Amino acid sequence: MMDLPKLQLRPQLNGYGVQLGNDVITTEVEHGMPRQRLQSVGVVHRVSPTYRCTKAQYQYLMTFLRAYRAQAVMMYHQFDEIEPSWYECRIVSDVSVQHVGYQVYDVSFDVVAKSTRHNIDQDLGFLATYEMSQGEQDIFFNHLEKLVNQDLPNATRGL
Repeated sequence: MMDLPKLQLRPQLNGYGVQLGNDVITTEVEHGMPRQRLQSVGVVHRVSPTYRCTKAQYQYLMTFLRAYRAQAVMMYHQFDEIEPSWYECRIVSDVSVQHVGYQVYDVSFDVVAKSTRHNIDQDLGFLATYEMSQGEQDIFFNHLEKLVNQDLPNATRGL
């Protein structure tokens, strides 16, 4: 499989809003809780990133958008993970350009991104650790690290 081209710019995080894809169909019922079921795997996320560009970055972005129009590309985004990462994306709107200063541009457009599959067992492990440590996972794991390193007096202090 051929590697997809990567947009080498990062979107601004100020005002960055994401609509996460939902793979659950909900059916309202007359009485009681609604019924729900999984619809499919591979729903898409939606985001409208804004790229603040210098003259050179603006020229790069416009050239990239022309060269790979109507194609899937890789873009750096932050969806349902704590750290941004690469996602397969498609641009699904017009491109909006605003001049915000001398040779400084804000470029924005709507993007759909392919969701990534998650390891449910890993998610459940995270939930259990969060609940067991009352949301203080870093402190919890620091104490465990001290136990592993045979520092028993310091590991038990503060528990």
